[in-house]
Amino acid sequence: MSGLRGHARRRFRRAALGLALGLAAPLPGAAQMLDCGTLEQVFGESVTTSATGKPQRASEAPVNMEIITRDDIRRSGALTIPDVLQFMAGIDVRRYGVATAEVGIRGYNQPFNPRLLVLVDGRQVYQDDYSHVSWWALPVQLAEIRQIEVIKGPNSALYGFNAVSGVINIITANPLRERVNSVTAYGGMPDAAGLSAVASARLGERVGLRVSLGGFGARDASGARLVALDRAGRERPGGEAASMDLRVQLAPGVEAYLQGSLTDSRLAEKAFTGTYDTARLHTNSLRAGVDADTAIGLISLSAYRNGEHVTVGSPVINPDANWADQAVIVVQASDTVKLGSSHTLRAGLEYRNNALTSPGFVYGTIGYEVHAASLMWDWQITPALSLTNALRVDRLGLYYRGTAAAGSGLTRADYNRGRFTVPSFNSGLVWRVNEVDTLRLMVAQGMQAPSLVDFGVQTPAGTYGPFVVAGNPKLRPSVVRHVELDYDRELPRLAAAARLAVFAERSDDLMAQAYAATPVIGPAGLPVLLSANVGHSEAVGAELALKGHTASGWRWNLGYAFVATTDHTSLNQGPVATSAVDYAASVPRHVVTAGLGYSRGDWEADAVARWQSSFREFGSNGVGFALVPVTVRNYVTVNARVGYRLTEHLTLALTGQQLNAANLTTVAGPLVERRLILSLTARF
Repeated sequence: MSGLRGHARRRFRRAALGLALGLAAPLPGAAQMLDCGTLEQVFGESVTTSATGKPQRASEAPVNMEIITRDDIRRSGALTIPDVLQFMAGIDVRRYGVATAEVGIRGYNQPFNPRLLVLVDGRQVYQDDYSHVSWWALPVQLAEIRQIEVIKGPNSALYGFNAVSGVINIITANPLRERVNSVTAYGGMPDAAGLSAVASARLGERVGLRVSLGGFGARDASGARLVALDRAGRERPGGEAASMDLRVQLAPGVEAYLQGSLTDSRLAEKAFTGTYDTARLHTNSLRAGVDADTAIGLISLSAYRNGEHVTVGSPVINPDANWADQAVIVVQASDTVKLGSSHTLRAGLEYRNNALTSPGFVYGTIGYEVHAASLMWDWQITPALSLTNALRVDRLGLYYRGTAAAGSGLTRADYNRGRFTVPSFNSGLVWRVNEVDTLRLMVAQGMQAPSLVDFGVQTPAGTYGPFVVAGNPKLRPSVVRHVELDYDRELPRLAAAARLAVFAERSDDLMAQAYAATPVIGPAGLPVLLSANVGHSEAVGAELALKGHTASGWRWNLGYAFVATTDHTSLNQGPVATSAVDYAASVPRHVVTAGLGYSRGDWEADAVARWQSSFREFGSNGVGFALVPVTVRNYVTVNARVGYRLTEHLTLALTGQQLNAANLTTVAGPLVERRLILSLTARF
């Protein structure tokens, strides 16, 4: 009898998966027509669209992916997404202040990290000016997140430029299918307070709406570890954000959505010069789209515009020219077709227009247009073996309306002639060896485009000294080639799973921003700092992760990550450091993470720890843009949270961050302080 029940369950699961594939959402994270909650209950694991653009079980994705669930987020006691990510093996998180962090995957982290693409429901929140992410300015509250999908390794064939070390796609709850109503207030020491609220509602049978609001304020650490230049540029960070998500079922198989957000943040970001720039950042976004299940496949159309206005309060920047506006316009179209029982094709087109306007940074407007076409083919060769291939071609054309810096040797016409066409690809073979063993072999080529500042920064001689600074319209994109082998094993007796991953990659045509490049003598006889391609780099690494739980309420995880990088660049060749681009020494080689948790009745308690080996970073001596190498020694950090459900709707929690040390050196900058946070959450 039990065998018959098991056979029935397997048939039900196969039928449900077939239904999911028939409703395959073509855009990453835009699975409006997919009921993820139901499929997760069927399969007993998370369902994702971020790996290929179609829904599939996370264990069958042809990429190295980890999924952080809403339960993981709650139990972490995190206030920010970097708080959650820092206890994952293979993820490097650097804290430069209460409201500032940089996140990297498998090395290659730096201030204004340009290699990690971050999305919210498939819409980029990655900023193209310096190609980075302002994590505290994300327009999303932790309570409205369904899951965070972390892809390790290049995925440019699906997402386009800059998804070269990985992708983080933040998936929020679909208001047509999930209700999220909560209010969280927190406060702690030293000096931190915040409030967030999320409300969702069904308006009839065909309309779902979710709105969220949030804000925080804190005191940032400073003191003797910051030079006078940095202290003058720091302030009390804070921010507010609001967002809405409207979903409408227009007809059976046709769903439309409208999403919008606003943020206002004040934070101090670590710059590539080793100093801290205090920024006032305003962002806005509006996105609309429709998915239609038709006779010719699932057609998806969407368009969005991201806007940003930033004012930089650094004392070294001309106060009359210290602002910049950025606009990103993206239009996407795709069609996903299932051919028989074994083949799924997805064809896509994308148009993108990114522009940066500033009188002090680019002396006008620098921008580019991108036209891209992509094709994904998923082939289920046998029930146990699948092959996924994806190819994308991007054509970028540069444009400039402004005044090129005199003495650089470049003219406005040079910038308007800048263009290149590049291909990206991903190929993944997944072999389900048996019920407990899975192998993945992945090969990829990703493309990192120059940032808008790399292309077009303009600083005439005399602004900061007797030299000229200029962007370079002839920059080539960085090419990342990656190969990886993963082995997953289920451990039924331990109710656990293990993963071993080994990888190797090479990055060609690495780029250095103008202020970090080696000076050359220009036609006017002045030194010229010009954005440049500076060489290549190689990396090898391995990761081991174990994760399990017991029926009695215990849960645990253990991880280890190793990465070794070798640089072959023209930077930092002399006795004085000239660039913060030093990948070989700037990321810890060894990282160990561990977590232990327990739930019983109304109580839950969790503790996480991270140890990492030493690495080298760069600070500033406060004189011009001179860099000072700083060795950050190996350290341990321990966080813990205890939560108690007071009533059916109220939960009280106490979180301690960095419990093992009152102050800790984790970067070339201010000490990271221990924090104790008390929060109260009402869910209804």
